Amino acid sequence: MKKNFRLLSFILTVCFVLSTVLVSMFVVGFGAQTKAKRTAPGFDPSIDVSKPVKIVGYLLGDAPAEFPNVMKELNKKLQKDINATMEINYIGWGDLNYKYPLILASGENVDWMYAANWCFYFQEAAKGGFKELTMDMIKKYMPRHYKATPSVAWQEAKVKGKIYMIPTATPDRKADVVILRGDLREKYKLPPIKKYNDIEPFLAAVKKNEKGMMPMNLDNQYDLNSVMWRLLVEKTDYLEDVARVSTGGTGLFTTIYDTKPKVYYIMDKEILPAFKEAAEKVKSWYDKGYINRNAYANKVRSKDAFDQGKSAVAFGNSQDIQSNLANAKAKGWKVEIIPIFDRRGHRPADPYINNGVALVAKTKNAERTLMALDLIMEEKSYNYLVYFGIQGKNYIIKNNKIDLPKGVTADNNTYPPDAAGFWFTNKDQFLPLASWDDNYIALRNTIKKALVSSPLSSFSLDQTKVKTEIANLNSVMTQYYNPICLGMVKNVDEAFATLDKKLKAAGVDKVKAEALRQLEQYFRERNQ
Repeated sequence: MKKNFRLLSFILTVCFVLSTVLVSMFVVGFGAQTKAKRTAPGFDPSIDVSKPVKIVGYLLGDAPAEFPNVMKELNKKLQKDINATMEINYIGWGDLNYKYPLILASGENVDWMYAANWCFYFQEAAKGGFKELTMDMIKKYMPRHYKATPSVAWQEAKVKGKIYMIPTATPDRKADVVILRGDLREKYKLPPIKKYNDIEPFLAAVKKNEKGMMPMNLDNQYDLNSVMWRLLVEKTDYLEDVARVSTGGTGLFTTIYDTKPKVYYIMDKEILPAFKEAAEKVKSWYDKGYINRNAYANKVRSKDAFDQGKSAVAFGNSQDIQSNLANAKAKGWKVEIIPIFDRRGHRPADPYINNGVALVAKTKNAERTLMALDLIMEEKSYNYLVYFGIQGKNYIIKNNKIDLPKGVTADNNTYPPDAAGFWFTNKDQFLPLASWDDNYIALRNTIKKALVSSPLSSFSLDQTKVKTEIANLNSVMTQYYNPICLGMVKNVDEAFATLDKKLKAAGVDKVKAEALRQLEQYFRERNQ
């Protein structure tokens, strides 16, 4: 009996253990089979976003004061929709030239960066800094943006037949501008200024009468070439650097009217007189004290110094001066705007690649990054959040316009429109701003009529064969051309002679020949 009891106990114990194991296996197996795959609304249902990811990106400029709170709201939305969070850093304008390439070269953990035809896109794409994108990827992970963006935009983004950038769906309809304190012009009984080339009497009046204010208080990045370049534009057909170099340049140019291969060297007789005329004028302004002596060290843009009452003139474009207009209105200043058109009264329409985003080649989160950008660029609630800030705190919608909440002014708004650097979002979704007065609306209409499409909008120079020469030319232009642009040379003719000598030694003839060869191929294919 005892023996049977022990046997029975043993059998029961074995059965219990086996049943426990079987139940555990069943539960684990069942759980594995029934664990729901997490999908994202508005995206391909085959995409699994169960794994949370952190996305890191870079914008240009400086973060507005409200940026941390905007990011909290953005991350709430991203977490809910695609199970992701985002960290965004900034590259200051004064640090752009060295820091942008450095970030890509350093191997830093970055997923995306602001990119544009004027901001390192072609150079870094050619160097392998950006990840190649396919239209299949865009269709799957950016369905909203794919739908909103015309095919020409993707064509413009191609480098050697491949796409490395997400272009905006809505190019800015803008022009470079010079703004000035119209109340001071009236104070000193000067006539209205229609052309930037006629601004000197105003500069003289400010220098003579306004203590503590520079006529032109320039920074070492955006403003550096703006003073001279705008003078030059008004006297020539609109010129563009042949390599779209973001810093000093190459000394080689095309125009927006070229319908056949043509490259102008800065020393060519067709354009040199205009360059020298502009340079002489800027030198005289520098010598007369109209330009700050510390421009090379200064990191404060003229448009910001303008808001602070430290500059009577500022340089920008018709988009980014909106905060200046609102600030001036709040302070009782009158702002006058001079749009910069070439001698034919035109300027090139921005291509789609004038604003965009590129994925860093080493990103580990390509798919989720594309999804996040799709929402930011095209989903209206995201778009308004990153561009205008928090509704009720930074903006309100009133009378079908975007206005400021009670107690908020352009001067104390902690998240001014356009200031955060999300210039690549879909601007066609935006309502007009309440701060647009009749003059600004008229300016926008004037600019719209002046815009012309350049035949070279989708041309990008393949730098493979002339990479070293272009880098050398860029260094030469930075060292010898930039001082000319600020008037910091003893003799303009001698400065251009030195520049000519240095550019030739750096390989300008080789780059010109290669550019002409590629332009011939470009026009041949374009006209087929």
